Amino acid sequence: MNSSHSCKSCTSYQGFTLVELLVSMAILAILVSLTAPSFNNMLNRQAVSHQAWEVRRALELARGLAVADQQTWKVCMADIDRQCVKQRGQRLLVFRDNNNDHLLNGDDKLQLDLKIQSKNIRLRASGRSYIRFNGSGEALDSGHFLFCGNDSASEYGRQTIVFRSGRVRLSTDTDGDSYDDAGGKKISC
Repeated sequence: MNSSHSCKSCTSYQGFTLVELLVSMAILAILVSLTAPSFNNMLNRQAVSHQAWEVRRALELARGLAVADQQTWKVCMADIDRQCVKQRGQRLLVFRDNNNDHLLNGDDKLQLDLKIQSKNIRLRASGRSYIRFNGSGEALDSGHFLFCGNDSASEYGRQTIVFRSGRVRLSTDTDGDSYDDAGGKKISC
């Protein structure tokens, strides 16, 4: 008897059949369509949170400069003409407004100029279009920057809150109910 067994009718498969490949592709397409909205929502949340952190850093920079210089420093969103605006700003400016015209010009000292990535940012600060810090580090204008998602269906929002004491904090919403965990206020976009 021959020790090597040969089978002429046995076939060795090296890959998938067309039917198996089509079924796998259909399952993959279903899974992608189910996860795409969640992925977009996650990207939107990340963008909103990143912008809130950037503004917080700018506010803390302005407060530190005010204390170091013993002068008033201003943070505002600015339009194309570098005029402070409450919404639809294109840049975030930290500057010492020497002539107090709420416009970056002349001999004003610019410390930070950031491009704003989102158009859905609003400033509510004691009726003003800017927030100022004095030499003791106190905020002359309390209020908050409100950040909302870029798509109209998004209800996710964050706030960068400035207290009169000069303290700056970010809102938190760990349970996703659109209410700030610490302050209890609704973050409505």
